[in-house]
Amino acid sequence: MNIQIGLDRDIDRAREIIQSYFSDRRIKIEEKNYDFRSIFNIDFVKSKSLKEIYNRVANMILDLILNIYSKDIIYKQLGNNFNEFNGHEKRQIVEISSKILLDKNNFLTEKEYINNQIKRHIMDIPSIFIDGFIKFRLRELDFFINLVIDKGIEEFTAEKEYREFIKILQYFVDVQEPKYNLVNLFFEENDFKLLDERNNEINKDFFREILSEIDHSDIGMDDILISTLIVIAPKHLIIHLDGKDEEEDVIKIITNVFRDRVYFCLGCDKCNNRIRIKKR
Repeated sequence: MNIQIGLDRDIDRAREIIQSYFSDRRIKIEEKNYDFRSIFNIDFVKSKSLKEIYNRVANMILDLILNIYSKDIIYKQLGNNFNEFNGHEKRQIVEISSKILLDKNNFLTEKEYINNQIKRHIMDIPSIFIDGFIKFRLRELDFFINLVIDKGIEEFTAEKEYREFIKILQYFVDVQEPKYNLVNLFFEENDFKLLDERNNEINKDFFREILSEIDHSDIGMDDILISTLIVIAPKHLIIHLDGKDEEEDVIKIITNVFRDRVYFCLGCDKCNNRIRIKKR
C-alpha cells in the first residue's frame, strides 16, 4: 500500500515532519520535486494494520497543515476581517495565534474533527494535495482558524493591557524619590514582611487602614504588596525567594516594575533563620 502527499511550500519542514512519523526502514519514502510542488510517495512495504496506517497518516497530514499552512491562513483571515489592528499588531496576533494553535492541549475537539476529515479522504483516495484539500475539501478549517484568532486576540489584548499597566506603575516609581535605600522583601504565609537595610521592619499597615474604610473585596495581598512597594519606592529591592517561584505573577510584576532595582536572594542567614523558625 502507498499514499501520495503533495505540498507546494516549506518542503524542508515537511520532510522533517514526514520522516518523524515514518522513520521505520520498512517504510519507503520517495520524494519527487517539480517546479512548484513536491510529492512524497510513502510505501508501506511490510505494513501493520490498515487502521494504524490511516491513523498515522492522518495525524501526520494534520501536523503538516498546522505547522506549514495554518500561519498563512491566520494572517489572511486576520487581514480580511480585523481592520482595527495595524500591521505590527497583526503580526503579533498571528504569532500568538499560531502558538495557541500548535499547543497540543488546545482545540482538541476541532483538531479531532479535521483529523477525521483527512482520514475519510485518504481512505477513499490514497492521494492528497494538501493546498487543494484545504481550499476545496476542508472548508471547516476557516471556522476553526477564526476560533484560534479570537483566542489570539484575547491573549494579545490581555498582554497589551498588562504592558500598559506595567508602564503606569513604572512611571509612579520613577517620579518618586526613594524613601528607602534598600528594602528586603520576605514572603510569609498569606502575608509579607519588609525590612530596611538595618533589618528594621517597615510599617505596611497604612494600606490596611485605608482598605478598612472602602470596599476592598477585590483587593488581595499581592495588590497591597505592590502598592506598598510603589509608595516607598526603594532604590534597591532584594526579594528573598525562600521557595517562591520567580515566575509567580506578583514577582514578575514587581520585577517588571522595578527592573534593575531588583535582586534575588536564593538563600541567606535571614532566609535560613526564617526556615528554622517555621519548623519550630
